Amino acid sequence: MPYTIWYGNSGYSPLLQVLMSICKSHIKFEFVVSNCNKETLAMSGNVTNTKTPIKICITGAAGRIAYSLIQSLSKGDVFGHDQMMILHLLDIEKSKDALYGIALEIEDLASHVVLDCVITTSPMEAFADADIAILIASMPHLPGMERIDLLRANTKIFRETGEALEKVAKRSINVLVVANPCNTNALITMKYAPSICPSQFTGLSMLDHNRTVAQVARKLGPHSNTDHIRNVVVWGNHSSTMYPDLSHATLLNPHTNTVSLVKDLVDPTWARGELLKTVRTRFSEIINRRGMTTMSTGKAIADHLRSWNNGTLTGTHVSMALPSNGEYGVPQGVFFSYPVTVDYTGKVSVRTGLELDDFAKEMIAESYRELKAEADQALQLAAEEH
Repeated sequence: MPYTIWYGNSGYSPLLQVLMSICKSHIKFEFVVSNCNKETLAMSGNVTNTKTPIKICITGAAGRIAYSLIQSLSKGDVFGHDQMMILHLLDIEKSKDALYGIALEIEDLASHVVLDCVITTSPMEAFADADIAILIASMPHLPGMERIDLLRANTKIFRETGEALEKVAKRSINVLVVANPCNTNALITMKYAPSICPSQFTGLSMLDHNRTVAQVARKLGPHSNTDHIRNVVVWGNHSSTMYPDLSHATLLNPHTNTVSLVKDLVDPTWARGELLKTVRTRFSEIINRRGMTTMSTGKAIADHLRSWNNGTLTGTHVSMALPSNGEYGVPQGVFFSYPVTVDYTGKVSVRTGLELDDFAKEMIAESYRELKAEADQALQLAAEEH
């Protein structure tokens, strides 16, 4: 029987429909896709996916944040419906039964993108040949625990994580640190995985970014859409010194196709007062009320990974914590949340050239001082433990 291949991307075009109708009875037909959707897959019949499956390692995988995230990953919402994946779920020994239960649930999802699920308590097994690592596990702040004890425990965890990544992960791995203090945990992880490029390490600030967008939408009224609010920035540490900045944020009016500056639509005293306080204290408020920020953190991780995988739209940026290289006056030696752009190859770059007023400069300097002190202490602890 004659054989033909159609190379295409997403969409079910009339031309493809005609070709498939002709080929169905006369030719063995194969549809090779590079970026397909579920509808195309369902109608095309014999499908060959040309993307290589990726290995994704999640630490703290028995926890509630990972549980929320895994649902998005398994639906294809993050890396696309044509990207197959193998999940490596890592947690401590006492959580092994819970890990097994999660693996059973993943199987029951009947996901079209999850090829396999590996559960383990060994970092070396979990990170072996991993393409992406999502680091959620950390020591929680227990009642009566001093800050120095918490920092010491987490420094040890992320030093060992970095060492495991250095030994067994792919050199091309992308690492997202979620666990708090995420900026400093990212710094320690990067330091102990020296053969992995620093640009492949990021810390999560998308949760604070999303909180800022949500508050702006609420302030602008019920008809505003969070998808139309872009270019907010969260600067600095994921802590009470972070600075949610609306100076360059925009609002799209889809009906008139016009763009307005958010700072022209809101009271500046609100932006520097109530908004600042709300975003900075939101984590504590939720923790006090329910003990964990599960849904919003899982969504923020998915948003971060989606931007890293797909890139940012031209003229837009999102917030990520990166190792500083002096941008906006922040010295090297800390992970700092910046406005970033991502190109089609996945390269993350700080968006430079944004003007800062005196208030923004003061907020950035305050957050840097906190991060610098924390980083110095963590690096000292890591050296003592090593």
